[in-house]
Amino acid sequence: MPRTLVVHYAEIGTKGANRGHFERRLCAHVGLALEDLDVHVDVKRVQGRLTADLPDGVSDEDLLARVACVAGVREVAIGVAVPPDVEVFSREAIALLAKAPEGSFKIDARRGDKAIPLRTVEVNRAVGAACFAATGRPVDVHTPAAVIRIEIAGPVCYVIGPARQGPGGLPPGSTGTLLALLSGGIDSPVAAWKMMRRGARVIGVHFWNRSLAGNDVLEKIEDLARVLARAQGEMVLLVTPFEAIQRVIIATTAESLRMIVYRRAMRRIAERLAVVEGAVGLVTGDSLGQVASQTAQNLHVFHAGSSLPIHAPLIGDDKSDITNLARHIGTLEISSRPHEDCCSFLVGAHPRTEARLRDVAVAEAPIPWDDVIAEAVARTTRHVFHARGDAGRPVAASTAETSCRVESAAGPVSDADSSARDVNLS
Repeated sequence: MPRTLVVHYAEIGTKGANRGHFERRLCAHVGLALEDLDVHVDVKRVQGRLTADLPDGVSDEDLLARVACVAGVREVAIGVAVPPDVEVFSREAIALLAKAPEGSFKIDARRGDKAIPLRTVEVNRAVGAACFAATGRPVDVHTPAAVIRIEIAGPVCYVIGPARQGPGGLPPGSTGTLLALLSGGIDSPVAAWKMMRRGARVIGVHFWNRSLAGNDVLEKIEDLARVLARAQGEMVLLVTPFEAIQRVIIATTAESLRMIVYRRAMRRIAERLAVVEGAVGLVTGDSLGQVASQTAQNLHVFHAGSSLPIHAPLIGDDKSDITNLARHIGTLEISSRPHEDCCSFLVGAHPRTEARLRDVAVAEAPIPWDDVIAEAVARTTRHVFHARGDAGRPVAASTAETSCRVESAAGPVSDADSSARDVNLS
């Protein structure tokens, strides 16, 4: 029998008349995860699941690893599509069990079409007995080493091998577009991923200072974008030069307020970029009280005057919880790469933990916001990273997503122009 990819979802199943919208979105994103295979894979919606006939020559591990990263996928497995026949079920279950982890097993039959005259208890017993006779492996219905599922869905049924768990949630793009402030740290990519899992199409923006030597942080951001692309098929990353605004802030702002003014400058630029990208909100990695910029009072000042809602999905999370999730989604090792700490250059030795909005307004008054924001937006480059691992070459912020030209509003971007340091305090 030809192999079949079987994808299950959870929350999408609770939707009503618009369920098809979410299923189509998930189909598209699973297709993106498999886009670079040598043979085209057609992902289809079939009776409460997604399926795809698989070509030969592609490893099961590669397929499962790709699809298990896609937001909206509850679990994914490799199986076969078969007629409703117990002997066929048994034959295919034995074949799948031979590839499954060693040890005990369980047959889990489920009947979605009650018109099929097969009782699940009887199917479990018959197929389980056949597998035991063929392999000698013990049956364990409570804690099996491998589960073979049989889905009796109608004229076409599915015998499915051990499943790989996915992130669940909703498919990206089904609930709108958000712009996430990405730093080289642990928190912000996790925050972006959590919003992808809630159905947002997330675009990243990174603020960098190319006057500081080295490009290790920019490389980290690019690698983080590649990991995040796995969840939504592709990841757009905007890279915005920040050194001009930084110089102005250093010249006009007291050290104790510099941190909050930096963050508000980033927010202002992000709001302008969000308009260009069609985003309807911002995402930050803020966790209440974790650092000085994230006290309740400083967050109030940061949010004040924003033209867009600011989502902070980690706001009540403990650092260990965030770190564990970063490890799970594959960003922790990248975020933990050592790099020269530039915070001492950016922020005073004693940043204020309870900044007052009126003091910040006075500090910001001399800054020519329209000019510096317009310059930063004009010099922003746009990088597109695909789930299939494209390099993410920069294109102008105003160009189409499919463009691969290396340019910016100021002209061609050279390798020397890519030297950057992270100044995103989110």
